[in-house]
Amino acid sequence: MLDRTPSRELQEHLWVFPMDYPIKLIGLAGDDLRVAVLEILVKHFPDFDADTINTQPSRTGKYHSLTAQLRFEALEQVHQLYADLAACPLIKTAL
Repeated sequence: MLDRTPSRELQEHLWVFPMDYPIKLIGLAGDDLRVAVLEILVKHFPDFDADTINTQPSRTGKYHSLTAQLRFEALEQVHQLYADLAACPLIKTAL
């Protein structure tokens, strides 16, 4: 069984806010993944531009990796985003 609880072992003491942060999300290929990711990102970053998401298929095409550049203003924003990402069944990995 996959543990989908967010990890707090992120060496938070090294983070300086505000900060730009590249996030990569991996899930089964399909439009549903992109829609779900976009909904979550817009919830936390209302001005997020969907056109900036980079989608890369896996070698076999079974998975897609979605990459976005985010601007975090506070640590709690990081935790809230990762909690929503972890709750999404379409997202298999969030880096």
